[in-house]
Amino acid sequence: MSMLPAASAFQPSHEWPMVDAERPIVRMLRHADLTADDRACWAGLSAQAGAANVFAQDWFMDAALSHATDGRDTLLAVVSLGHGPWLGVMPLVAELRFGRWPARIWRNWSATNQFLGTPLVAAQTADIFWDALLAFLDRRAGTEILLHFQGFDADDPVSTALFDRCGQEGRGLHIIQCLDRPAYRAGDDAAGRCDSKMRGRLRSLSRRLERDHGSVVVTLLDPDQPCAPWIDAFLKMEASGWKGRIGSALGSQSATETLFRTVIERGHANGSARLATLSVGGRAIAMSSWFESTSWGHGFKMAFDEDYRAYAPGQLLMHDISERIGRRPDMSFDTCVPRDANSSHRLWRSSRRIIDGAVAIGSPWHRFRFDALIKARAAYAAVRNHFSTR
Repeated sequence: MSMLPAASAFQPSHEWPMVDAERPIVRMLRHADLTADDRACWAGLSAQAGAANVFAQDWFMDAALSHATDGRDTLLAVVSLGHGPWLGVMPLVAELRFGRWPARIWRNWSATNQFLGTPLVAAQTADIFWDALLAFLDRRAGTEILLHFQGFDADDPVSTALFDRCGQEGRGLHIIQCLDRPAYRAGDDAAGRCDSKMRGRLRSLSRRLERDHGSVVVTLLDPDQPCAPWIDAFLKMEASGWKGRIGSALGSQSATETLFRTVIERGHANGSARLATLSVGGRAIAMSSWFESTSWGHGFKMAFDEDYRAYAPGQLLMHDISERIGRRPDMSFDTCVPRDANSSHRLWRSSRRIIDGAVAIGSPWHRFRFDALIKARAAYAAVRNHFSTR
């Protein structure tokens, strides 16, 4: 369970002792304490810098923090020039363990069903953001020895600015995990989105579905239509399948259902959400939601009617979505699913690399402990791998 370590002496709204409006200050704010001015700055930063990670934008993160059980333990690390517009914001939570290892750390906070953790930072000031935030954590570190970041886009300018800053300072940086997710990159050759064998299979399935059950139609909910009926239908469809049977459907827990309803309603209202339905003979058999910004789309949730499993309705719908995205030369798309989770890698031939890692913070003694911890983890992993392969 996450908690704020007493030794940190971090207090909400604590900031650097700087008053120069041209110099960056760092404030640690509780979500519940945000003022109207804070929220206006958050919205302004989202409009400026939120294209690469829609999950970091204010409307999504505000809903996530409001409905998460651990939202009250989360602090928003805000970097701004004086008390002017925000340069960046990163939700942080303090923890007492780093995986299986006892250690006081800071970790970027993400909500359930938030599939990207890159913070909301203006790309042109990303170096200023990391310089200010890391220096702040150094100065205020109690017994915390690292910042654990999860779900960063390895190629995002905000991430590369962090890596560059660590290199310039000689600051410890350790990559824990990398994974590639199926994606579409703006400008990819259309033929590269889906191999010919997969396209032929999907055409055959669509023809067979139409022959057996009637006309196959994909529709997108019109922005002027209310989205509540679509949400209700989606939750019912998901609950009727395997997720409902094992209790992992969105509707299985009130917190996840409320978050889903809220972000879909807000996304639909602000034009970010896309809500698609594949119907056959007038009956909905697959539904999908995703979010779009000016340059990136992010997959969110999909469900299908298991009575039609033999026709792969989810893949048919995802193929339609991939074709729509492919007709947008300026739009990239992150499926937000692991490459080996399903057949998405055959529909989306490019990838987006997602990384988790750790950055050393604090005094030279803290940095020594960071290095020792990383070495201990590596030694443990080597021993475990040795015995697992014998």
